[in-house]
Amino acid sequence: MPESDAYRWDFVTPGLPDGAFRRAPGFNPTPMELRVMLLAHLRPTASSLVWDVGGGTGALALEIARLMPRGEVHTLERDPEAIELLRSNRERFGIQNLHIHAGAAPEDLAQLPPHPDRVLLEVGRPLGDVLRLVWEALKPEGRLVISTASLEGLVDATDTLGQLEAKGLQVVQATVHRMQRRGSQAKLAAAEPLFVIAAER
Repeated sequence: MPESDAYRWDFVTPGLPDGAFRRAPGFNPTPMELRVMLLAHLRPTASSLVWDVGGGTGALALEIARLMPRGEVHTLERDPEAIELLRSNRERFGIQNLHIHAGAAPEDLAQLPPHPDRVLLEVGRPLGDVLRLVWEALKPEGRLVISTASLEGLVDATDTLGQLEAKGLQVVQATVHRMQRRGSQAKLAAAEPLFVIAAER
């Protein structure tokens, strides 16, 4: 990769700027502020094995991978365009420990290495069967973080985690407002609200 194409982030904090990611029409990275919140709830260690199920274009997976050089992130994504964009960004950031698997949950979860200690599950609909399979794979005392914009997905996730006797269940609704200028006027524009659900096995 030409040196001019590489992206450097020399700070110890997470939160790569949204503009650092290569984009394609219809694909936008999870906003930086929401990535930071999801990372805080996930709590990866330097050597974690992380599953990112339904990772989209992988902005969060890339953030996780760069923070844990001795660990591995395995992302499962079914959209070919999202996968291509993720591969391009992986190259742009020089990430070596992010592994991309083409497929969908639950049928292709077997592609991922067993016994993760951290799982990120991104859903747009109720997820009962997928959640139960992911929970079975998760190591004891491992952490699961679910993100969803769907109220139905929130109810399904919290009900299922209750049945699974998850520990330390937390639910947060996060909304990011950013200032935008139009001419001489400034206003706050909101990104789509996100529910963050975190629990330990």
